[in-house]
Amino acid sequence: MKYLNLLSQSLIPQKLKEIYFEKKLTNVPVQPIDERDWVLPADKLFKVAVKDLENFSLRDKTPPVKNQGNIGSCVGHSGRVVYGCAKEFLGSEPSAMHIYKTGQLFDPWPGEDYSGTTIRGAANGLKKVGCCEEKYWPYTGKENAPKVDGYLENAGKFKINAFYVIDKNETNQIKKMLTQEPLWTSIMVRRELFKTPRNGIIDSEKYLNSEKAGGHAIAMVGWKTINKKLYWEFQNSWGKWFGDRGFFFIENSLYKKIIINSNGPFYIETKSEIEPTKPEPKPKPKQQEGLLKFINNIIKSVIEIIKKIF
Repeated sequence: MKYLNLLSQSLIPQKLKEIYFEKKLTNVPVQPIDERDWVLPADKLFKVAVKDLENFSLRDKTPPVKNQGNIGSCVGHSGRVVYGCAKEFLGSEPSAMHIYKTGQLFDPWPGEDYSGTTIRGAANGLKKVGCCEEKYWPYTGKENAPKVDGYLENAGKFKINAFYVIDKNETNQIKKMLTQEPLWTSIMVRRELFKTPRNGIIDSEKYLNSEKAGGHAIAMVGWKTINKKLYWEFQNSWGKWFGDRGFFFIENSLYKKIIINSNGPFYIETKSEIEPTKPEPKPKPKQQEGLLKFINNIIKSVIEIIKKIF
């Protein structure tokens, strides 16, 4: 095992992995900030103290790392991670294919040659159409993956309530939401990402000095403090051979420079997160009210008699 580990860290396997990851489709389009996005209101924040929390990760609670293969379904896979942590999907998993394909219907630029999608389009799809379970639209790694009868009816059971944007500069707000669930975001990939080492830590300077390679959607699942600097943790969709078993870390300052699609990560509000409204108390039946009144009168009369005696 010792020699296998050394071999996997040697130059040849690293170069082979780099060539393999270079073939991944990074086709999430750059989109200007949309002023119609709902900014996360203060009352939606979870009341969690994160000031002194140097490290936090949801990686043991998220759906498993998967490989998107050779199609541009990163929005679907990252959405699978984000929505898959909701109580609705306890014991099942959302369909990455459904999120990916439905998102295209709500993007502003439909077209025959368009194979990617945006997080905004996919989030709109989750709100209006929903997302079926994986068993209704299994992922095959092909654009024409077949659906199972009843997938739309099943999707209707899994709709999100809303989606919000958390400003990339509101570090504590991002941390508070991450203590509860993953966030959805997309970045401009540069070729240095394909060289991500086994510890998953991206070198910011090398990253910015490398060539652009397209847009990519990922799930933000935590953070880590490295040399007193904040690094965000992300779950990728390029398989477990990428980075740290499918995860990687980007310094906060770098993340703010390469984020696309919005001015911060997206938080989706699921149905299970909304407090059910308490039913109004039922009016007491008149017969019951009369009985209570009669009993109260008797108690008062007894009290008056006792006072006269003593």
